[in-house]
Amino acid sequence: MFGTAISSIISALVRWSGLAALVRHTIARNRVSILVYHDPSADVFERHLRFLADRYNVIALADLLEALGSEKWGDLPARPLVVTFDDGHRGNADLLSLFRRYSVRPTIYVCSQIVGTRRHYWFLESPDPEPLKGLPDAQRLSVLGGTGFSVTREYREAQALSVDETERLIEAVDFGAHTRFHPVLTTCLDADCETEIESARTEVETVIGGVCVDFSYPNGDYGDRELALVRRAGYRSARTIDIGWNTKWTDPFRLKILGTEDDASINRLAADLTGITGYLARVTVGSLNGRHRQVAKRGSRRGS
Repeated sequence: MFGTAISSIISALVRWSGLAALVRHTIARNRVSILVYHDPSADVFERHLRFLADRYNVIALADLLEALGSEKWGDLPARPLVVTFDDGHRGNADLLSLFRRYSVRPTIYVCSQIVGTRRHYWFLESPDPEPLKGLPDAQRLSVLGGTGFSVTREYREAQALSVDETERLIEAVDFGAHTRFHPVLTTCLDADCETEIESARTEVETVIGGVCVDFSYPNGDYGDRELALVRRAGYRSARTIDIGWNTKWTDPFRLKILGTEDDASINRLAADLTGITGYLARVTVGSLNGRHRQVAKRGSRRGS
């Protein structure tokens, strides 16, 4: 509660001191901000969109990628902002009318072996998923198996978008890949990491009946191996959770974010868009980028 209270005070100070507006009209004016959501309620998301509509110009991810490294960068509107969603939660379907009303074309990065099924996200089935994220992938799955969870188990209720829901969304949404089962890629063996990245693309294309060319790193963790595999798989971009703005010269496979919480107040949203709250949060875990290092043994399943 103390942490929440301090966060609320900082967010209010950043917004109402004028700092949020200053950043918006200076640093963010000619740089692209990217927001990340997961499963916000329609009420909260609409409040966010109302706030953003008067202060930013929301563009599609494709607009950003087309402008990177080219003279088209100057054609982007002032204070451009991209909206993205990770995982492909079923609740995203409830936001379709808001996408239309506010002329927002988001990118939803889905897990290709969870979307269109009644399989569950492992991190929603664990009472404390954070300690598991740093384990070698096989060990994480073993621990989860002890609780009765399996990545291929079909449950009574779906947590992810259905095929029908993706079909309804496709006219207003771009879909990207978020691996197959949402492992922390840096903890996977080489072969497993490759499969999670490469197969996800073709599997998403099968689900949506269209092209999938954008990727998002689960948990925001990646390294040289993951970067190389994403490029080799034929994606055109990959979004991280590294804090910052995107410039004309940003690496398209290391797109930065100014993330916010699904239930963020408007004060918190305004503060998050300055980068201040994101930087403070990352400092507490010791890194502004991915949080876990490579721990899996490569090339062999032995000892994993």
